[in-house]
Amino acid sequence: MNAPKRVVPVPGLEDPSAFGYSQCVTAGPLVYLAGQCGLGPDHEVVSLDFATQARRALDRVRLGVEAAGGTLDDIVTMTVFITDTRMGRVFTSIRKEYFKDSFPASALIGVSTLMPLHALIEIQATAVVGSGTNVPRQ
Repeated sequence: MNAPKRVVPVPGLEDPSAFGYSQCVTAGPLVYLAGQCGLGPDHEVVSLDFATQARRALDRVRLGVEAAGGTLDDIVTMTVFITDTRMGRVFTSIRKEYFKDSFPASALIGVSTLMPLHALIEIQATAVVGSGTNVPRQ
């Protein structure tokens, strides 16, 4: 039997239903996180600084996966969109702070623009709750 889809409210993130999407959706142990930018509670970018936006976007991803009962270690894949590919190495160094050595499979894609205005990065992720426990490195 297939696990039913469930929309998970994420404490600390705005309700996006007025925009026609959900921050976090689960189906069994699978967690699908909507694209997260470096936004504050007012749904505006927190800074025009790339590193500040990247950290905030990763914090929002963490809030989403935790709301679904998981941890950052449970994230199996992430797609990262950035408006300036010269910031790719900056992002990968920041990502190491969050994931230590349990890195998800990832794509880093350069785009010309993101929503909302002045967003420099957006991160979409998928997790499998419980998969990150004692992840062996091979």
